[in-house]
Order: sequence, then structure tokens, then C-alpha cells
Amino acid sequence: MRHFTGAFRKKIKQNPFRSLNMGLIKEYSMIIRRSELKQWVSIGWAEDMFYRDFNYAPVKDEAIILGKPVTLADIEIAKLIGTRITNYCNYLGTYGMGGPGFFGLLIDRDGVKEYLTYAVWASGQYIMMDDRVFECHLTYNLQFQPWISQWSDEKDQWDDLSEILKESIIVGVDLTDSQLNIEIVSKEVKHIISFYKFNKELPPHGNGEARKHAFEEGNISNYIVFCNADAVLHV
Repeated sequence: MRHFTGAFRKKIKQNPFRSLNMGLIKEYSMIIRRSELKQWVSIGWAEDMFYRDFNYAPVKDEAIILGKPVTLADIEIAKLIGTRITNYCNYLGTYGMGGPGFFGLLIDRDGVKEYLTYAVWASGQYIMMDDRVFECHLTYNLQFQPWISQWSDEKDQWDDLSEILKESIIVGVDLTDSQLNIEIVSKEVKHIISFYKFNKELPPHGNGEARKHAFEEGNISNYIVFCNADAVLHV
């Protein structure tokens, strides 16, 4: 571990969770009440007094902590069965003045609200439910009819996803090296949510290029992470 020396010659340890390099993820942070610091440190987080991002800094009586997100590869995926999905977010992650557009399903795992997050660029364009893509570039809306379309300059916006996802229950999971399938029940109807590394049925990229693989190295389980609902994934 590297050390730094301040003006008083006191060694300052570098936070062990700087530069995680988990695919796009560089850091995983959370701003907490300073009074809760010991509690978070006891479960593996570490304070970083010097960590900052664009418009992101603690105020008085707060602290920034860094950690390492748990991935799907780290858990027994069967434990997801019975979990309730309460919401979703399609703009997780930040690089300061913008974001990578990570898509996450908000779940309650072991009493903690977390987003089951596909941490690849514009990941809603790599997820389908019942063979219909979650998101696509505005250019392809008419052709692909995504579940949600929320482009800021678009007059005709819609969200067909919330009504199905909210309060649905995970009843099955299936994982391969390149695909995760989650079976849910919503209002007594079953649906299949599929996270892909690649599928020829996915829409093209916004620049017109054919859809590329979501990642090049490793398995899809390395790119699906659990992000605390109050935490931030930095890229």
C-alpha cells in the first residue's frame, strides 16, 4: 500500500479502494453522516478524506467512504430468487459532468436497498424483456419500440416498464458467461429479463454502427454489480 507524507511528516495511507478498475468502474463511493463512519468501516468501507468529483463533496458532519461493489460472480445467484424489484434507474454512474447510463433494478438484498446494475456503457440498450429492448437511441424508436424512451428533446416520451417492474418478484435466474436471464412475476404474469453481452436483435448504436459487444474480457457476471441505493459508481 502506498503512503503519502503531509506537512507534519505524518504518513497518510492511500485508500485501498482507489482505482478499482472493475471494467468501467474506477471508484465506488458514498457520502454518509460522520457519526455512522464506524458502522460502515466495520463492514468493509474505508474513509477517504481527499476524494472528490464534480459537484460531489461532503459538507460539515459528513464523510466520504469508498468500497468495492459486490458482483454477480461473488454471490450464489439462487439467493436472488424471492427478491422484490421496487423500481429501476437508467442513469446510474458518473464521470463528473455526465454519466455512462448504467441501468439498474432496485432490489432489497439482505435488508439493504441496492441496484442490480449492468455496468457497461448505455446498458439499457443491452437488456431486453420478452424480446423487447429496454432502451435504444431516439433514431430507432419507431423500429424497436423500446420499453422506455426518455430523451430530453423528444416530445413523445413513454415508460411501459415501471408498471411491470415495480413490486415484481424474481422467481428464477439463469446465468451463462455471456447472458443473465431473470424471470419475474408481475400481477400474476411471468416475464423474462435478459442481460446480454451481445445479441443480434439489439438495436444499432446511435452513430449508426452495428451493435458491438458490451465488453471484451471476462464474463457478464463480472459486469453486473450491486450498488447501494445511496452510493455512486465513478467511471
